[in-house]
Amino acid sequence: MLPLGKIKTGILAVFLFTPEVTPAHPLPTVFLCLGDLRAPVRAEVAATPEQRGRGLMEREQLAADAGMLFRFDPPATAEQGFYMYRTLIPLDIAFLDGDGRIVDIQTMSPCESRHAFLCPVYRPGQGYHQALEVNAGFFQRHGVRPGDLIRPARGDTCR
Repeated sequence: MLPLGKIKTGILAVFLFTPEVTPAHPLPTVFLCLGDLRAPVRAEVAATPEQRGRGLMEREQLAADAGMLFRFDPPATAEQGFYMYRTLIPLDIAFLDGDGRIVDIQTMSPCESRHAFLCPVYRPGQGYHQALEVNAGFFQRHGVRPGDLIRPARGDTCR
């Protein structure tokens, strides 16, 4: 999953840059509580432009209780979004405001194009501070929806 910067009409140069896919260095991990879940989600944290650019690209699977948290500083604008170029597994994405509240949830399908600029872009329609990706269907299966708060876990449980 790759976050896209602001796209200006008529400029395709942004799409011509494709990050090199190399073995990822281990990312920091946080444990997050979502909605009414009792067990936390283990999320790798992508905080730098390079980490966010790599995202979950070329991974063939994601554990049922795992995800990736994308942090933006400064916050992402409404024009910034994510696409599924070179991402092999369907994902759900929750966009979060500055308080950790979900402002939008979308399900994203892998893009089969060999050209990044042909992949659909998923945007929440408003600015956001973080985005959490998990396996597709995760949020629906666990009753997580917009308005819910995502917060750090205390220990290995969510109370």
